[in-house]
Amino acid sequence: MKKIVTLFTMLLVVFAIGVSANAAYAQEKYPDNSTKKFSDVNSFYSSLDRSHYTEYENAKMNIREKVLFKDINKVFSKADRLVGETRVGGDGYNPKRQVYVFLTVSEDGKDSKNLVVDAETQKTIAKGEPLKKP
Repeated sequence: MKKIVTLFTMLLVVFAIGVSANAAYAQEKYPDNSTKKFSDVNSFYSSLDRSHYTEYENAKMNIREKVLFKDINKVFSKADRLVGETRVGGDGYNPKRQVYVFLTVSEDGKDSKNLVVDAETQKTIAKGEPLKKP
């Protein structure tokens, strides 16, 4: 019995080390870039491929912000009263990594689109669009 308890304890320690090493690797994959300079959010929006994201014409609300990864959901919460709760998460992103956040709400308030892009790599982190109607 003592051998089983010892073996189980050793497995737990190895598992805990593996989990913490994996978490450290994930944050290194997208490290803190809060001191780096990137283009302002409006310049970046102007350079976006319009097939990837566009704001609604006569939108009820448009949000364009460059924020730290940890603040994405604070930006989205500004539209909660119009579109309900929209939230984004992501593994491997340092909370102090800069991102561009875009959100647009249609004129009638029934549809919304959003886009979150890594400011450094310019890769999409999250994208939300209304379902296409048949």
